[in-house]
Parts: sequence; C-alpha cells; structure tokens
Amino acid sequence: MIAAKIMIAQPKTCTTDEQVGVVFDRMRMQSLRMLPVVDADGVLKGVLSTFSVLGRIVPDYIVSGDLNAIAYAPDLGLLRKHYTTVSDQPVAEIMETTYLAVGANESLLSVAAALIGFGKHEYALVVEKGGRLLGIISAGDILDSLLQITEDGRYSDA
Repeated sequence: MIAAKIMIAQPKTCTTDEQVGVVFDRMRMQSLRMLPVVDADGVLKGVLSTFSVLGRIVPDYIVSGDLNAIAYAPDLGLLRKHYTTVSDQPVAEIMETTYLAVGANESLLSVAAALIGFGKHEYALVVEKGGRLLGIISAGDILDSLLQITEDGRYSDA
C-alpha cells in the first residue's frame, strides 16, 4: 500500500499571511491540531500546530527549569498575555519550517518508519516534486489502514 492510497487528499490548510488567532479558531472548530501552511500555488511552506504555538507562549526558563525549585512561576494571566501576542502575529512568524514530507508513492511501511523517526508530529505531509501539497497522513490513518490488510499482507477493500 502506498501513501497516495491512504492520505487525506486536499487537506485543510492555512497561508503565511493569516493571523494565528484566526487560524486557531478555525482549527478549534474543526478539531484539528495541525495545519499545513501553503502559498498561493499550494506549495508547502511549513506547519502550524498547537505544539508550535504552545512553544512560543511558555517562557524558556519554565521549559528548561525545575518548577519545584522556582519560588515564583508566571501565572496563567502571563501565559494568556503571551497567547494574545502570538494570536495577533501572522502564521509566517510562528509556523515551523521543519516538517515530515513524503512522496505519494512511498510505501505504508516507509511512511510509518519516517513518522517514528521524525518524532515531532504524528503527521506526514504528502508532496509532489515541486513541493506542492497533495495530502496528509496521520499515525491514526496508518493504523486504520492496517484493518484493511489481511493477515497474509494483502489489501482488502472490505
């Protein structure tokens, strides 16, 4: 089985010039944790995820420190202020430009191995040679597709 067979074609996307807050509202309404970021031609530029935004609002000293040893840590009001600041920025300022891209003809096993090796997100972005986004595959999509494989390794449409 190949990536093109299990990918979600024409996935939801956002663009670099959209405001993070507007995109996040859309993501919440659609229960999405990550969106590919594309240009006007559909070429993949990065990803915007809940994880990447969280990484921007939590101060580095909190992430790298031992919270039990800190007498005072910022309250939720400060995190909310950081979130508001990030929400007003364009996606281009927050998006991650490191992502897992795979080809449409890559095998299911190859995509699964790449996801495990990448380890940052549970999504592989299916792109063609010029970088145009074709689809998206989640770890869950791979697991679901295994239900269509018989015990002797053949694909079943049932």
